[in-house]
Amino acid sequence: MPSSRRPASPSSSYDTERDSPGPNRKRRRLRSNTPTGSQSEDDSSAEEPKPLKVYIVQAKLDADTATELYNIIEGFAFKGGGSDERTLQLQLCSEVEDADVVVTAVRMRRRFERHVEWKTAKQKAIVTPNWLRDSKKAGRPLPCGDYAALPELEEETAENCPDQECPGCDTPHSPSRNPRSPSTNRSDPPFAVRSSLGIALTVKPTNAAVFNNWGAKYAVQRASPLVCPNQGLANELSILCRDRELEGLSKNALAYERAIGIIKSYPKVITSDTFKSDLTKLPSLGAKTQTKILEYIDQGHVNEAQATLASERYQSLSLFTSIYGIGPTKARQFYGMGMRTIADLERYYDIPPSPDPERPRPPEVVTEVLKGLDVVSGFTPNGKPIRDEGRASELSVPVGIVLKDELDVRIPRAEVEEMRDVVLHELEELQPGCVSTIVGGYRRGKPMSNDVDIVISHSDYTKGKDIIPGLCKRLTAQLYRKGLVTHIMHLSGFHAHNALREEHWDSLEKALTVFKLPPSENNPVRIHRRVDLIFALPESYWTAVIGWSGSKMFQRDLRLWAKQEKGMKFDSVGLTRRHDSKRFLPKTEEEVFQILGLPWIDPTMRNVDA
Repeated sequence: MPSSRRPASPSSSYDTERDSPGPNRKRRRLRSNTPTGSQSEDDSSAEEPKPLKVYIVQAKLDADTATELYNIIEGFAFKGGGSDERTLQLQLCSEVEDADVVVTAVRMRRRFERHVEWKTAKQKAIVTPNWLRDSKKAGRPLPCGDYAALPELEEETAENCPDQECPGCDTPHSPSRNPRSPSTNRSDPPFAVRSSLGIALTVKPTNAAVFNNWGAKYAVQRASPLVCPNQGLANELSILCRDRELEGLSKNALAYERAIGIIKSYPKVITSDTFKSDLTKLPSLGAKTQTKILEYIDQGHVNEAQATLASERYQSLSLFTSIYGIGPTKARQFYGMGMRTIADLERYYDIPPSPDPERPRPPEVVTEVLKGLDVVSGFTPNGKPIRDEGRASELSVPVGIVLKDELDVRIPRAEVEEMRDVVLHELEELQPGCVSTIVGGYRRGKPMSNDVDIVISHSDYTKGKDIIPGLCKRLTAQLYRKGLVTHIMHLSGFHAHNALREEHWDSLEKALTVFKLPPSENNPVRIHRRVDLIFALPESYWTAVIGWSGSKMFQRDLRLWAKQEKGMKFDSVGLTRRHDSKRFLPKTEEEVFQILGLPWIDPTMRNVDA
């Protein structure tokens, strides 16, 4: 495995990385047996109460249940200080690694591992939703071992039960803690970066004043955390947004996206009072959306969202569009042809069915099925396929169907970093001196990713202009020869900067691939993953990093702000002034915000989408 040290970046010589997990340490009790004020002077263990950090796995939770659980946590939210005398004090956690208790309705190990790495799960208390409900009724945290969600982790759940001196716990237990995990204090850096010498640097945190900008017109003026106080409402509206996208109603979908963006930024739980005093004044929330917000306040759900979620059409269109190569238009065509399930698509494309329709294909079966679909480079005049064993085949719809179960499995942060390390190890053989940043959801702080996006450039600002063009195709070919890349979804070459280009798709070199890590002692069976490799000239490195970090609505408003407020054009290749095509070449990520006259917002506060 290659070294974790990184070469210098084109301008500021660092790459974003999370601090690696530190050693376990015990959690302090929320309450001390010694009365307040009577501790001895040398008693250093007396601290103010600490909340229980709770992470919710949303799989298998309907919207009502998810909202109920979030509301319980909000109702017992830790206020800080020692004035709150409630025994049950909770804090919603956006990363499973930082959690004390993990709440899940999943009862099978295999499915649970799609959302939480097993190694991490063994260090947590994994409980059913009833633990939250019953703890709420009791007003104190109940013994976790009585609510173990997974039979395989009953002992670990009891052992890792957080010690809050809960009555009924025979012995106090302390969960494993990561002393270097990101602080929930917004003034602390959300992650660290390291220079080529391994020296830890801090990424500038979002200014505290930005959190008061929740009513600003553009998402790029607001702070949007990964999980917000009104996440349940945002999730409900996202169902309606997705439904409009599937039906081809892009303008309606955009209206919901903008409403979700406001809700993600709003710092308090929306009630009837705060709705009247704050939200009704915002132009981004139309009359229909406001009606749905009021409905959610009254009922805890939106009727139309629940009806949509249960509809056969929505379920089928969502299922079809989760397959590479099938967009909303094609999905509606399949639905109109009477297709409803993956099995229908398999029959349509003449794909051998899964041995067990109730379970995903085992990896060995996937490999066998792909042999009949892969490496087709063309066809003879009489229609017979020409097979080319020397290059990766493009990812077709049939291949996407076969790989769907594997590509749907979420990727933990540790595996994202492992894939980055493997890619850079191969890149170092081709071209020393390259630098990279993992972008996308990983950079915004998501504990699990749908795919892996890596922006790559060269540390030499001058020579890099000649080195980067063509490197994407060379690296992709090498990764294929090594058996790491199995399919290509998109492969583009270098294009010179064009100030007049208006389409959203940037002109960076990129390879959108299906990737498979080699087997290891700890992971003898690997599954297919999506990995996007994006190559940028050194002068475009930081605009590429911002452009590929997301979220989608943040990027949309970044371009809109640049155009309407600054007379500029922003894309992943650079910043251009529209009236004279002058280019600006920022040397840091923060400089991009400065050129655009925007407040700095760190990547973990760019989660504008639900």
